[in-house]
Amino acid sequence: MTVSVEEVYFHPAPDADAILPGLIAEGFTGVVPRFGDQSWSLAGLAHGPGISKETIHWDRFPVSFQAELRHLVWLLINTSLPANFLIGKPSRWRTTVSPGQVYPTVMKWRAFCQWLEESGGTSLRECTPESLRAYALHLGSRGRPRVSVQKVLASITRLWALDSSNPLPIGICEPPWLSEGADDFLPAGSPSGENVTEPITPQTMGPLLIWALRVVDDFSDDILRAIDRREEISAQSMLTPTTQAGLASLEKYLEGLVAAGKSPPSQAAGNRTGLAAKYISFLTGASIRQVHHRVVRGPWRNLLLSASGPAPVITEIVGKIDGLPWVEFIDYSEVDDLKRHLVTAAYIAVSYLTGMRPREVQGLEKGCCPDPESGRHLIYSRVFKTALDDEGNHVPQGILRDVPWVAIGPVVKAIRIVEHLTPEGYLFGGTVPQTMNKRIENFTTWASGLAKRFGRPHEVIPADEYGAVGVSRFRRTLAWHIARRPGGLIALAIQYGHMRTAMSAGYASRSRDGIHDLLDIETALSVADTLTTLSDDLVNGAGVSGPAARRAINAAQQAPEFSGSVVTARQARALLQNSSLTVYDNPSATLMCVYKPERALCNRVTNKESPRLDRCVSSCSNIARLDSHAHIMRQEAESLEKQALSVPDPLGHRMRSRAELLRNIADRHDRSRIVSKEK
Repeated sequence: MTVSVEEVYFHPAPDADAILPGLIAEGFTGVVPRFGDQSWSLAGLAHGPGISKETIHWDRFPVSFQAELRHLVWLLINTSLPANFLIGKPSRWRTTVSPGQVYPTVMKWRAFCQWLEESGGTSLRECTPESLRAYALHLGSRGRPRVSVQKVLASITRLWALDSSNPLPIGICEPPWLSEGADDFLPAGSPSGENVTEPITPQTMGPLLIWALRVVDDFSDDILRAIDRREEISAQSMLTPTTQAGLASLEKYLEGLVAAGKSPPSQAAGNRTGLAAKYISFLTGASIRQVHHRVVRGPWRNLLLSASGPAPVITEIVGKIDGLPWVEFIDYSEVDDLKRHLVTAAYIAVSYLTGMRPREVQGLEKGCCPDPESGRHLIYSRVFKTALDDEGNHVPQGILRDVPWVAIGPVVKAIRIVEHLTPEGYLFGGTVPQTMNKRIENFTTWASGLAKRFGRPHEVIPADEYGAVGVSRFRRTLAWHIARRPGGLIALAIQYGHMRTAMSAGYASRSRDGIHDLLDIETALSVADTLTTLSDDLVNGAGVSGPAARRAINAAQQAPEFSGSVVTARQARALLQNSSLTVYDNPSATLMCVYKPERALCNRVTNKESPRLDRCVSSCSNIARLDSHAHIMRQEAESLEKQALSVPDPLGHRMRSRAELLRNIADRHDRSRIVSKEK
């Protein structure tokens, strides 16, 4: 007897698919759970990289609610809500949830049913507006943040919607927050998300990036050769036959070690070390079985069991630190760790130097960055956060970005390295952010160890004052450096000002999933901070000089209006579009830029909306200086003169000339400075 889809919709039979065939991920070969199973694996729904393959265990749900929830979860997975359900809902709402949100939604339903059971409930039909109101207040009273409670209430709204659109509804009541508004049911909120994520401090990000690029550029050839060599050793030893010649060679090899008083080659085995049997098999031509046999039956049993000797796979090291090989040799046991460090370094380079979101980096596939016939390298990636189909529903496997990313040299090198290690599919194996965060911690410890060993304390990677260095912080950190340190060197003479230029040329388009909104916010925050500092200095009697001094004073008077008010891209653009307020600090040039595009000498060809602070021109009419700038210039002049005493004459002459120029500018400031009351 054939069962129609409609009949399954009304009454899924125990042997019906818990996940209908059209929703199974392409290439999935696992077991699809049945409706009546005690556990539903969601692995078949796992589209896209890094999606956790969770399992719903029904025996962990309140018994009296299991039958009702089982059917509602089946509807959640396999059906869509009517389109009219979206009327009046926020734009992020969809008629279906993405595969990655099925499990979190079901867990919220389970928690709700557990609370109902503790309150004496035995069925969802017993829900009343009062009980839903009480649950919302219960969530808020436990100190959960506003966004967390908001997600729970949204999941209950979907629970009600699935039930009410079902031909055989349980009778769950409509949540009161739909008619009364959600604010009264939510705890007080605070800004959240990427825009208020603290950037990684320069003291941490600087050495972290230096080591990531050093591994990619200088160490990668050695590590890749070691990986290939270890694979060769492993493959060949597995195929080595058992022969008398091999046994004789093994005996001679072991006898030589004993005679020389050397411990046999070893490899890590958990927290212990053991004999490197495959390595010895490769060296001697004996089979692995013969090597293990000599451990148990041979005359040197105790020596072999306590093996602790090196097992070098490569000894010719190309990479250097301060002209010295970065390692004496690469051991058989080190290869796996070094491979992880190499992939982690490549991830840091790609993630940080492109401004991609973690999910976008996870979704990079082999061949994503082809060699161009001319011009820049482009990265063709998928977008996941805003991936929608024609009906407005989320596309879990992502869609190709409308505009590719532009890749600078270090990013291309990093991608090529990971492509070499990736036979096919996702470059980073769909590694979830939590896993990569842990790998970055391990990379930090390892790189700091190298910095100490080579006497480079300035390259030790310190802990960040705002917490763990997570991959979700890289975008904000890049935006912070581009907006506030445009003249700062990333590495290999790549400046942050150059990065902003690359972005303007197509790097992460101005679509809502690009980095430009974040750049606008960070630039506006920088402007607001500069205005606040300028206002405080003027109130305390500081003087201002330069062609734009009076414009700077006028801008400072409006600083309190913008202090702490920039959170969204719209607020940022409102500030940046007000030409009377755009005051940029440029510490590398020891000045402020009171920006007017038509007067800017840094942007002569086009009227850019922001200055090129890495190309500041000393004769520009947008320049203003404070007393603090003059003080810093005198300090630098004094430092230069001291250095000039101990260097060759040509360099010393240039240092003294630079010191004299700085003092002259500082003296000019003192003569021409004005204060706000003189306006």
